[in-house]
Amino acid sequence: MRLLLLSCAALLALAVLSDARFHPRKGLAAGRQRKHKYQDEGEAFVVLVAGSNGWYNYRHQADVAHAYHTLRNHGIPEENIITMMYDDVANNPLNPYKGKLFNRPHGKDLYKGLKIDYKGASVTPENFLNVLKGNASAIDGGNGRVLETNENDRVFVYFTDHGAVGMISFPDGILTVKQLNDALEWMHKNKKYSQLTFYLEACESGSMFENVLRSDMNIYAISAANGHESSWGTFCENDMNLPCLGDLFSVNWMTDSDGEDLTTETLEYQYELVKRETNLSHVMQFGDKDIAKEAVALFQGDKEDREYTEDFGLTASKSVNWPARDIELNHLISQHKKSNDLTLSNKLEYKINRVKETRRAIKKNVHMIVDKLFEGESEDLISRVLTQSRPVLDLRCHHIAVNIFKKYCIDFNDYEYAMKYVKVINNMCFYRRIEEIILALPDICMDIDIEEEVAKRLEKDFL
Repeated sequence: MRLLLLSCAALLALAVLSDARFHPRKGLAAGRQRKHKYQDEGEAFVVLVAGSNGWYNYRHQADVAHAYHTLRNHGIPEENIITMMYDDVANNPLNPYKGKLFNRPHGKDLYKGLKIDYKGASVTPENFLNVLKGNASAIDGGNGRVLETNENDRVFVYFTDHGAVGMISFPDGILTVKQLNDALEWMHKNKKYSQLTFYLEACESGSMFENVLRSDMNIYAISAANGHESSWGTFCENDMNLPCLGDLFSVNWMTDSDGEDLTTETLEYQYELVKRETNLSHVMQFGDKDIAKEAVALFQGDKEDREYTEDFGLTASKSVNWPARDIELNHLISQHKKSNDLTLSNKLEYKINRVKETRRAIKKNVHMIVDKLFEGESEDLISRVLTQSRPVLDLRCHHIAVNIFKKYCIDFNDYEYAMKYVKVINNMCFYRRIEEIILALPDICMDIDIEEEVAKRLEKDFL
């Protein structure tokens, strides 16, 4: 009997340890042991970036505001955090809660107490890279703050926005995998940190590190998705009449950090928990995985303060989640279904059709570009260019090609949906030399006018 009781007790203990369940008051896992000898060396510095603007991108600024409070509540000093956010959401005319931001339904106001260093036109890829490198003389706008770190310090970077294969977006610019990797290599060479951790929330975010980030630079990166899939917005259907309030990966890592003693939780443990809870995309890790054995506190703060933690029954993964590129369209469709006002309903129907026609025009023109660039080639090759997903293999070609495409063909900042087809540009580099692409694209794209095409279609449909 005693042996039977001991066996039952052992099985119960195993079940508790192996089934780390979500608990809003205790991060993502409860009832487990994570032994770690916490050793603090140097200071922790943080860079937080929301790389988008616009009402339907509400979630990115809410994510960053949440991250700011999470890190401050864990003891990261205000002077050690640099925040970049366009800041056009909290006081947006469409916001029914003026001057407030929420990252979950009826949660805490995250805008209150938030310090933003770079707003509006100063949220640029150039400023971001100069902040990382500590290059204050090259900063344009904002308050001029940059990382002033040395070889003893740790750096935590959290970036949330739209992404594509080998590319992430800013309000009026883009950042390629080549640019980011060059900056990280420069930081390593110039001893700007002892260890650096990078959390990246974007579609196809794994492509910013896959086969690129070296494992010998003391950098550990986690991405919300692999290199060929969407990331997901969360709390998308809410009774606050707001767009998606957060991103699934982002809300999950912050919920975990909010409720934990980060001096005992390792980065590896947080990664495993968040990977399991982020059930609609594949959370990935890259770089120096030995850093994952370190305590989260070394990068996110060592103060055990659960003041910010909120006790809500609905977890992000159990809420309504939408693919990032469909959030504007799905939000408009949802509003249209709920509307009882004929005038508002007509306006929403027009916006829905505009989004759909814009997508159609983008797809048509991408196919036209490929057909002309690969004129005379087999249908099989053209199909591969249009559909294959692969890592970025030629960083230089990719960097030049996406910028040529943005300038002469379709501007990703004007048409976010076009980022879906950056994989096609990456495939161009696989089958064509960059010199051919540089010569061909400006001529091929000369007559592309997405706005005019959409206007003509809408005029035909609505008049």
